[in-house]
Amino acid sequence: MTAETRTPLLPARRSGRVKGLAKRFGTEEVWAKATAPVALLAIVILFSIASPRFFTAANLSGMLADSTIPVVLALGATFAVALAGIDLSLAATVALGSVTMGLAYQQGWPLIVCVLVAIATGVAVGAFNGVFVGWVRIPDFIVTLGTLSLVMGLALILSTGVPVQMREPALTFISTQSLFGIRYNILIAIGIAVILHVVLFHTRFGTHLLAVGDNADAAKAMGLKVARIKLAGYMLCGTMGGVAAVLLTSYIGSSQPAANTDYLLKAIAAVVLGGVSLFGGRATIIGPVLGAILLTFLQSGLTLLGVSAFYSPLVIGIVVIAAATLMRGRK
Repeated sequence: MTAETRTPLLPARRSGRVKGLAKRFGTEEVWAKATAPVALLAIVILFSIASPRFFTAANLSGMLADSTIPVVLALGATFAVALAGIDLSLAATVALGSVTMGLAYQQGWPLIVCVLVAIATGVAVGAFNGVFVGWVRIPDFIVTLGTLSLVMGLALILSTGVPVQMREPALTFISTQSLFGIRYNILIAIGIAVILHVVLFHTRFGTHLLAVGDNADAAKAMGLKVARIKLAGYMLCGTMGGVAAVLLTSYIGSSQPAANTDYLLKAIAAVVLGGVSLFGGRATIIGPVLGAILLTFLQSGLTLLGVSAFYSPLVIGIVVIAAATLMRGRK
């Protein structure tokens, strides 16, 4: 090979290396993973400068406690989104779980049984969604939208719109007491995140769930029970709705028959901010957790600066669209 034929190959090799580095370090993949931690750090710095009350131990503890419900719901939504789906009924599931917990308490049932009733309610709603998405094969958006209305109606009918007061010491203990300066509801959320991380990345079920979310037809051709996996994924999502109902009831001290759609918005937004692929097949646990904390910190910071609460949905919507834009190439 002559010098003339060798020379053009050197720039081509360099060009290929440069393109490879650019593809590895400069694509939406990197930005999607970094969105939540970078944005959270930026928010903490900016609000700490703007308000001396923001970065204090008391305020940080309060904000983390406020983020527990969005964190738990975001973890549940992660499994639905990892299946290339969505669960729009999460907020209504929280309301129905809180109502059934209150009704069980009115009947004089032991508190632990009331807690299990709330969680079982979430499992039932998730199973309902999973059956219609997995076996009946109705699009998840339509199924969970219908479930949203159905479950909201059940919550209002069963409760007649009246909350049940539950001033149980064991419940208030969860939301008010702390261990080494960390409230118990925060520790519960951390424990759930650790368990779900193990489930998603260190079990056969987690591997199969991500495979179904990436390509359901290919997963079926490999012999995976796609319908069953979808059912389990949505049941797990609903379970988190039931757990969130318990945390909400303990935090407020009464059952809540009205669905707070703000929880749904924050849960989906946290999943998007956390870098979970909207196309399915790729997920993370720490990302949605940081995304939920970010949104809570953002809302609290705006409140400390005297910004009207009417602007919070506007800001959250902008943040979600921006994060989704960064993820547009993740498929």
